[in-house]
Amino acid sequence: MPRMSGIEMMDRIHTLMPDTVFIFMSGYTDKEYLKAAIRLQAVNYVEKPLDIGEVEEAVRVSIARYHTIEQTRNAESITDSISASHLALCLTMPYSSSRDSVEDLSRKYCTRYGSVDLFHAAFTVLLQTDEKVDLSPDFFSRLQKLLHDFARQLHLHVIAAEKKPNLFVFHLFRKNSFTLNTVRTITDFLSCHIETDNWYLSAGQIVSGIQKLYDSYSSAAIRLQSSFFYNNRTVLSSDPEKLTAVRENPEKIYEELITALRNPSREALDPLMARLFQAIYENPTLMRGNIQTLYYRLLDAVFTQRKQRQLPGSGTLASFDNTLDSLNRCFSYPELHDMLKKTIDAFLNDVENYVPMNSSVYLIKEFISRHYSNPMLSTKEISQYASLSASYACTVFKNETGQTLNQYLTEFRLERAKELLADPRNNISDIASSVGYNDSNYFGKAFKKYSGQSPSEYRESRCTL
Repeated sequence: MPRMSGIEMMDRIHTLMPDTVFIFMSGYTDKEYLKAAIRLQAVNYVEKPLDIGEVEEAVRVSIARYHTIEQTRNAESITDSISASHLALCLTMPYSSSRDSVEDLSRKYCTRYGSVDLFHAAFTVLLQTDEKVDLSPDFFSRLQKLLHDFARQLHLHVIAAEKKPNLFVFHLFRKNSFTLNTVRTITDFLSCHIETDNWYLSAGQIVSGIQKLYDSYSSAAIRLQSSFFYNNRTVLSSDPEKLTAVRENPEKIYEELITALRNPSREALDPLMARLFQAIYENPTLMRGNIQTLYYRLLDAVFTQRKQRQLPGSGTLASFDNTLDSLNRCFSYPELHDMLKKTIDAFLNDVENYVPMNSSVYLIKEFISRHYSNPMLSTKEISQYASLSASYACTVFKNETGQTLNQYLTEFRLERAKELLADPRNNISDIASSVGYNDSNYFGKAFKKYSGQSPSEYRESRCTL
């Protein structure tokens, strides 16, 4: 053999790949070969001329031994992963309260990579996803693996953990310094590989030493608190200039909106809505709960005006409860504002197109808008609410609208279903139940007959628009 002997080659292989299983095959019973076989824990020493049965048995034993080694390594890998995850969680608590655990786990981690201190420079990235969206079971593990492989190219180590449902922590560190460009490179990479639509990333400050890593986590967590006031899919990586901006008081604009809704016009309401958005957007001094309450009060005011004007419920305005549910599902402030704006736009359209309707027809439509989700809703119940007999209610409704009561109820339910299908977070069987269909198969047939598409086809066509 050129350059090295067989024993030297096996020593090199064992250094590079310590789990390799060796079989010695030689025509010599040389003492050095036998000693090397023992040192390398060879499964067999097969002498030439070879016996095929002996070789086959040696290979079978080698395979069995390798599987045993592999299982041991997998168990060690799982243990290491659990330890790294535990360390990641410990670093989300003040160092003074987790000192012993952090020092023990970090020492084991650094020893594993042959270094005294891998935390010379470090920072934390937080990922928050929408709690109303079910993530795939391997969402976090896949993202962690992708980031780990990418970070290695930058000579960075990554330890990660799920702090709580839909909040994931990534600590990145190395024994050499880095700049903010490194932080941006990491957050840009994560942005491209998060397999869900609604998320925020928040990067903490760069710190030196494991004792300071909690400071980076804290700065990322503080920035994440204001995430609601940004568009989703936003990276929060520095303190924004908006802190110094002077904003109008949202309560003052709210009072003006309430006044404008009593005598509604686009000329008055559109500028007020724009001012409200400007006063709130990217304003971290405001609290999410307070803003949601303010928008709830505005929605309530819109529906009060609808009722006073006897406007029919339609489209996104099927009922106040449904609109309130949509409000609670909003992941970001821009999404919340857009929902209110659409509600007011629909209200203005109905005001502009309003034709006074028969009071009995109004009562019938109002009752349907509040009870259409009841699969047992009957003509008798509807007519009793309008203080009419069932036959007379059907006659009046048909004469005034050109539709039968059942036709209107079906159309109302399926239009509401269209609205719910536009949001991919809503399960189709749940939608069927929420619009008054006990049988999702029957719902699917009724929807296709009405719209020309199955519920899933309609959703897909909406998502590709």
